[in-house]
Amino acid sequence: MRAGRKIAMALVLTGLLCTTQSIHADDRGNFSMMMVWVNDYQTLERPGRAVTVGTLEGIMTILESSSGPFVAGEHSVSKCLVYAKKSEDKHSLEAHCTQTDSSNDKFHMGARRHEGDTETGGGGTGVWKFLGGTGKYAGVSGTCEYSVEYLADNWTVNTARHCQWHR
Repeated sequence: MRAGRKIAMALVLTGLLCTTQSIHADDRGNFSMMMVWVNDYQTLERPGRAVTVGTLEGIMTILESSSGPFVAGEHSVSKCLVYAKKSEDKHSLEAHCTQTDSSNDKFHMGARRHEGDTETGGGGTGVWKFLGGTGKYAGVSGTCEYSVEYLADNWTVNTARHCQWHR
């Protein structure tokens, strides 16, 4: 009888470990994304510096995903507010974005970069910070590096690979 109890206990413990692992599997993951926006920027030039403010509107597409709220092939409407400063030797840009998916769940992100510019043919690399959201994005945080390119006619392309998220 003791051997039977030990086997039963081992099966129960194995089941609990598997359940715990599957619960935690959805608590973290990675994904890659691309955002394509039309930018509407206004720049105020001053001696030795420029200040740019404006909006980005477009689409975010999840390219790859390991799990969780990010689904490969899913598209979201993307809206951002942007603030940038440029001097002869420094550039800083900050963006605050909200992605709204087809379920109307919202995912909030913030970006910072300290290189490049916002001119056609320009761009640079920076870091996205994930700031949670609503619905399936509630409590999601994390980061990833991105690269951005500014194209003709106010088009902007932002690509982020190996984004890490957790709850």
